[in-house]
Formats: sequence, structure tokens, C-alpha cells
Amino acid sequence: MTGRTRVLRVLAGKSPDHRPVWLMRQAGRFLPEYRAVRANHGFLELVRSPALCTEVALQPLRRFDLDATIVFSDILVVPEAMGADLRFVAGDGPSFGEPIRTAAAADALDGAGLTDRLGYVYEAVRSLRAAAPEHALYGFAGSPWTLYCYLVQGEGSDGFPEAKALLLREPAAARRLLDRLTDAVIAHLRAQVEAGADVVQVFDSWGGLLSPAAYREWCAPGLARIAAEVPGPTVLYVRGGHLVEETGRLGYAGLSLHDTVDLDRVAGVTQGNVDPALLLAGPDVVRADVRRRAAQLGGRRTHVWNLGHGVLPGTSPEAVGAFVAAVREVG
Repeated sequence: MTGRTRVLRVLAGKSPDHRPVWLMRQAGRFLPEYRAVRANHGFLELVRSPALCTEVALQPLRRFDLDATIVFSDILVVPEAMGADLRFVAGDGPSFGEPIRTAAAADALDGAGLTDRLGYVYEAVRSLRAAAPEHALYGFAGSPWTLYCYLVQGEGSDGFPEAKALLLREPAAARRLLDRLTDAVIAHLRAQVEAGADVVQVFDSWGGLLSPAAYREWCAPGLARIAAEVPGPTVLYVRGGHLVEETGRLGYAGLSLHDTVDLDRVAGVTQGNVDPALLLAGPDVVRADVRRRAAQLGGRRTHVWNLGHGVLPGTSPEAVGAFVAAVREVG
């Protein structure tokens, strides 16, 4: 059974020969070969080059016995393609030159022709599909709320206070912006599926900033639309543990769990929940933790092994290899 078959069987609620494994941010700074590519290319240059995106997505597949790959891109290419002034500054992360805090600014975002402007992403998907035919291929996008947070705040933030304040100060403008972003995310994910993605994952990295009631009001409608309107299996990742009940009602084929969520809290198809810090603890600790989680899963096979967040930059390739090998041992 290929990795592609394993992942697709799990997301269809069926048992594979053994549980599949892949890692969020499996292509990235912890790999020396990735750092070698980045030494010669800026981040946005890399993201906009299908050939380079394919190369870095294949790098972890050459090292580790993984079942899936994921297109190399960034969630913020969507608002950039809508006209937002995206900037990546070394050491400071992403930012937008003009934060959106009015209805007029929200209306100025242009979703028309979005998929034409993002053609380089779909070319990367097609290239990776051809290069890794036996691996499940994940496409992805940021959730409307997470994209909204960056656009309104203007930059990354622990709490995104301006983003939350806009919900109270200008609720009509906030709703308009979220609706526009929902339309854009749906178009972007559909185009990735058409290009060859087997699965698409929505990253709601900042949904955990909201209470369950606020999440129902501001996030759930758009996320439910995405699950209903994007073909094929969809997976939703929400950072934080208090929204599991809310996200479980939105119609996704599977939920990707943060490391604050215990596996036995969630029925159905799941992915993730391993703390990325585990990979810093040594191979013996990794093997013991994987065995413990396998026992917790019991006979349940509708689970994809993954982390509760991305691979940490300081993780060694050997640690990732030990984790993947431990997963293969428990079957």
C-alpha cells in the first residue's frame, strides 16, 4: 500500500495497512539542504519558483519514510494576490504595509483573477504531483480568520489585539473582510485540487484566540463553506484545544490536532497532536512516547501521525528520523 493510498483511506474513514505519517513543516530550516537553498534565494523568491518549491518539498522524502508531501508555499500569498502589500523582513517575519481597519480598505482587496495571480502555486502542485506519485499530496491555505488577523494587525502578534478590536468597533467591516477572504480561500484550494492535490488542509493558526462563542460567530460560517465547497477530503487545523467541539461540527474529513488536545477527546478521523518538543528529547523518549500514543489509539486506524505544530528549527534530522522509525515500528 502506498503512502498516498494510506492517507486517502484514513481520510475516507477506512483502515490502512498501518497508520500513515507526515510532519507539518517537514520541508524547512531543520534540514541543511533546505538552508543551502535559502542561502541563495529569498523566501518569496523561493515560494514563487515552482522548480525550487518542488525541490524543497522533495528533500524530506529523500531522508525519511513519509507517506505524504505538502506543496511548499505560504498562507499569506492569498492576501498578497488580492493586493495587500506583503513584506518578509529577515528576523521580523511577515508584515503588511497598510493594515486593513475600515470597510473601504476591505472592499479594496481584489479577489478577481486571484487564481491567475497564484498560478505559480498550482504549477508547483503539478510539478510535485509528477515527482512524488506514490505520496499523498497536501495543498493548503490559511483560514479566513488567520489571514484576517495578519491583515488587520499588519504583522504577526501574540494576541492580535487590533484584529479582535475590529470585531467590536466595526463588525460590518470585519464581516466583509472575512467573507472576501473566505471566497479567496475557496478559490485557492479548489485550484490546488484541480492541479493534483489529494487533500487540502486549512490552517487556522489563530482561531484559538477566540472563545467558543466568538468562534461560532466569526469563524464557523466561513470554515463550513470551505468544507462544503472544496472537493475532495479537507482537513482543519486549529491551534489550541478549547475549540475541538466547535471544529468537529464544520464538515471536515479530518481534524489536525494541536498538541494541547488529547487524542481520546476527538472521535472520527484525526491527525497530529504530538508535541514538536518531543523531537528534542532524544530517541529513547521519542520511542516511548510513540508507543504510549499507539496504545492510546488502540485498534483505531483512522489517524495520521503528525505533530501538533511544525517541526521546530532546532530539531535535528536524526530526531525526525527516529520519530518516523518509531511510528513504523508500532505499525
